[in-house]
Amino acid sequence: MAEPPQTAPRIRGYIAASLDGFIATPDGGVEWLAPYQEVEAGYGAFIAEIGTVVLGRTTFEQAMGFGIGWPYPGKRGIVVTSRPLHDPPEDVAAWNGGIPGLAGALRRGGQDGAWAGDAWIVGGAGLQQAFMDIGAIDRLDLFIVPELLGEGIPLFPRSARRHRLRLEGTAALPMGMVRLTYGPVPD
Repeated sequence: MAEPPQTAPRIRGYIAASLDGFIATPDGGVEWLAPYQEVEAGYGAFIAEIGTVVLGRTTFEQAMGFGIGWPYPGKRGIVVTSRPLHDPPEDVAAWNGGIPGLAGALRRGGQDGAWAGDAWIVGGAGLQQAFMDIGAIDRLDLFIVPELLGEGIPLFPRSARRHRLRLEGTAALPMGMVRLTYGPVPD
């Protein structure tokens, strides 16, 4: 029996934001999310589909600063940066070839087609926006957390581009959280 055709890896966002639209405090802190870590939001099923994790340099350094090593074991890591990475974890590499080139490589499953699984654009906000600006986000899972931070790093920075998304699903979660799933609007 023939195997079903392989589909191209999807490029996905999976991110939490405060009710007033911030992903972190002004200093980049995410401690405000700690009380919500125990909410079953489908992370296990999500991360099982991910083969590649894409981070900006600041997000990478913040993640490595937690002192637990690479927080995505078994996942390939790509750090979008213009500076070299010094002593990165195994399976983590720098990328400086531009976002369109990276999106193309992710969709092909890597330069040689050997990358399995979807790609998660972890962030930060500017990186998420850059992928949105070129129409390269196939699915966005947005978790609204019932906290008002008042100020901080916005979910998406200001952009000269307008983006229209299609709501594909909603779910009410414990502790007042809400999951919104969006996909691109077909041309």
